Amino acid sequence: MPKKNQLQLRTVISGIIAVAAMTLLAIVLVSAPNRQVHVDAAANSKHQESPKIHLTKREQRVAHQYRLTKQQTRTASKTPITAIGDSVMLDVKPNIKQVFRHSAVSGSVGRQFYSLPKIVRDLKAHGHLRKYVVINLGTNGPPTQGDINAVLKTVGNKRQLLWINTRVPRHWQGTTNRLIARNAKKHANVHVVNWYQASSGHASWFASDRVHVDLTGARYYTRELAREVSKVLN
Repeated sequence: MPKKNQLQLRTVISGIIAVAAMTLLAIVLVSAPNRQVHVDAAANSKHQESPKIHLTKREQRVAHQYRLTKQQTRTASKTPITAIGDSVMLDVKPNIKQVFRHSAVSGSVGRQFYSLPKIVRDLKAHGHLRKYVVINLGTNGPPTQGDINAVLKTVGNKRQLLWINTRVPRHWQGTTNRLIARNAKKHANVHVVNWYQASSGHASWFASDRVHVDLTGARYYTRELAREVSKVLN
């Protein structure tokens, strides 16, 4: 092929390549904003689908008093719970009833964990065991795995069990809290309400025995429960 023709051919090919590159660049520039618009629209739609929470005046007072978010307050207000515990549960019963409007609370001085399997069985047999079960036991002595297994069998997989760990200046504190943590890891429907951690460094929340809570401690105790319930449900 003559050199003149070769030169013309190279020129044509170069022109074709340049036009193709410019066309591809234009397509990318045009489509990229469109994709971003679709992404933004989807995000905005998702955001708009989340309903705003308008608290009642009663719920507003609870949110302020217990330092809860709107979602935590509304979730606690609407969630039916069965709460079973010892004398610490008696301390916080008025607070739990205030935050959890649909709650049945049973506390007893000196109650041990070994009494829990029968309590849970009786409640279930009479149709009084709600979907969310709160346990506050371990203050007066550690549970055994056998009693824990019996409770879990009665509670079943369709209910959620929120187990409040303990802060008690006794040698069984560590044993109790380790058992609670271990069972929460093994069972998807068992959740730790970490009162031990929440109350760390707050001796002023407790009575002189360092076990029972004062009015301030009762608020924070209930707050920790409300926060965990909201986490489980949301």
